[in-house]
Parts: sequence; C-alpha cells; structure tokens
Amino acid sequence: MRNHQSVTSEGVAKVLFALIKGSNLDVADRNLAAAYFAQTGAPVDYRSFQRFTDALILSLPRQYELLKLVPQWQSVFNRSKVSNEVADEFIRQYLASLDNKLFVKLPLFVGRFAGQDSHSINFAGFGNTQVDSWLLVFTISGRGQLKAGLRDYELTPNSIILVSPGTLTDFSGSENPAWNFYWVVFQCADSWRPYLQWPQAGPGVCQLDAASEKLVAVERNLSELYHNYVESGPLKMELDHNLLEQLLLRCATCLPRESTRKMDPRVHIARAYIDEHYTADIALADVAAASNISSSRLSGLFKKETGSSVMAYRNELRLVKAAQLLLHSNLRIADIGDRVGYSEQAFFSRIFRKHLGMSPRQYRTHMPASLAANDTRAVDETWA
Repeated sequence: MRNHQSVTSEGVAKVLFALIKGSNLDVADRNLAAAYFAQTGAPVDYRSFQRFTDALILSLPRQYELLKLVPQWQSVFNRSKVSNEVADEFIRQYLASLDNKLFVKLPLFVGRFAGQDSHSINFAGFGNTQVDSWLLVFTISGRGQLKAGLRDYELTPNSIILVSPGTLTDFSGSENPAWNFYWVVFQCADSWRPYLQWPQAGPGVCQLDAASEKLVAVERNLSELYHNYVESGPLKMELDHNLLEQLLLRCATCLPRESTRKMDPRVHIARAYIDEHYTADIALADVAAASNISSSRLSGLFKKETGSSVMAYRNELRLVKAAQLLLHSNLRIADIGDRVGYSEQAFFSRIFRKHLGMSPRQYRTHMPASLAANDTRAVDETWA
C-alpha cells in the first residue's frame, strides 16, 4: 500500500481516469483513492471503498455522464505531468458525474463515519421508486440532520431512522462536526417486512426511540455487520444476510408494544385514497367519505398515525412526486406541475420554492441525481 503522504490530487485523478477507461486497478491504486476520499470525510474505509469500486466497475456501461469525461480529458492525462489544480477540477467533475444512486442499487451497502468533518455522502437520488431499497441511520454520537420528503429530522444517539423506498431523501451532511454514525442501505427480503413496522415520524420515514441500554445490542450488531461487510471470506454473503436480519430483529425488540399493531384500517384507506387521487382537487370531506368516517374523526386519527394532517399529506405527496419527476425524467417543468395537480406553472413554481427552498428549475440542475435520469434499472441481484 502506498504511503498516505503520496496521496495527491494528481495521483488520485490518474487512478479515477484509469478506472472510467476500464483499466484494471491494483490494490495500491485502490488504496490511494480510498485514502484520498477518507481524508475528505467520506464515510468509507479502504475495504468498503473496494466494495463500492467493484460495484462501480459493474455499472460502468450505464454511467453515461461519467463516460463522457473520457474523451474530454484524454489529452490532459496523456501528459506525463498534471497539475494539482487541474487534477482537482477533474475530481470535481468526476464526483458531479457519478451516479450516486449506485449505493441504493446494491442489495446491501454498509458504511461508518467516525471523523471530525462533515461527510460527503449524498443520497439525493434515494427517491428512485423503482429500487426497493431502505436506508437505516444509527447515530453513535453527536447530532446530525436528514431531510426526507419536505421535513427535516434530527438524528441523535437515542433514535434510529428508517427511510422507506421511494422517499425523496437528502442525506448530505451535518453542520455538527462530531456526528458519528453507521448507515445501511439494504433491499428487503419479504420475510423481513414485519420487522419494519416502526413508529412513523413522517411520510416515508420511521423513527425508533429507545433507551441507550436497549441500543447497545443494536450497535454491537451493526459493528459485526459492518466488519463482515468490508471483509472478504468464505460465506461472506450468507453472513451479511444473517447479520442484517439480526439487526432488523434487534431493532424490532426495541419497538414500543403499541407499535406492533397495524395502522388503523380507516387511516390506511384514507392514505390509499390520497395516493390514488393526489393530483385531483380533493378535500378533507372526500377523503373522509372514502374512509367511511367523519371529517373531524379522520383528522385526529390521521395526524396521530402519520404525523401529518390529511391535506398536508396530499400537498407533500404532490411536491415529492414533482421532485422525483424533476430528478428522474426529462419532462418539461410545466408538464410536471400539471401531472402532480398544479395546472398553473407560476403557482407550482411558487409553492415548490416555498417548501423546497429553490425553484423547480434550480432543483433539477442542483441535485446530482438528475445526472442519472435515464438510468433507473437496479442491479440484478437481491436477497432471496
């Protein structure tokens, strides 16, 4: 392995360029790149970086934006010497072009961040509804933030966050420098779904609060899963599968007793009605009638079970669907607004800006997931 002092932008840029050209990287080259990204605060070590690199190589034919860099930069890397300033620009373009949804296309990806700087992982593309991936975040120490749907969530050592598939998620970092955490992206086996009936904190987000003594076993299990994930050995995949199931079981044992019951069927019907008719001009009375319950009773039940009012859930669903279309389609902005229930583009842009902090056009160009709008296929491997 190369000494960390040899980690320069030039060396790393040459390794990354060789990677996207399809060259085979030796262990020293991979360790060089891993050391560089570890210094930037990425929640990966050498071994988990290897796992990600393996997955990137498999997906390279579909990394369309990344492959465009090869002809653009070939003449630069034909030179014997590349300045660090030029190398930094290539690395910036490389990261901007990388399909971050690669994380959620894997059957399992486990990471740990234990540094002092804000991390660089961004799951902005997690809203891809065609990939059945869940995101679990366990805070070891400090405090972090996660944005899911239109809400901000604070992550602390006494709570675990679980984000369901299709939830638009921005997991781009924290202003608190001492946030240490595990994150697990996994595709869910059918037999595990009963273990994921956690208390709902908001649309698409569940939060499990527990006393620290109850979470000791969860953290121990996460540590075992992480260390097995980054190792290579016999029956590795079988052990990954077993330890992930144990993790979900450990979390399920921390659930409050009342959370094991299913959602009130009337609220379930109400949500299903909104999910089907969110583009229409529906009112609370329409949802209540579909649920065979009074409007006042539904309002209380719905807020208790979902953490949101009936119409706020409808409005949030509209904007989340719009954001997904902005990231994962090439539809015109006016057509997207009309498709989710906003026939007037000016009103759509105004309400989108109010809740997401930028215009639809800015959102489409700002979020990195838009770079992979044409690639929504999952890796053809999942848990049995």
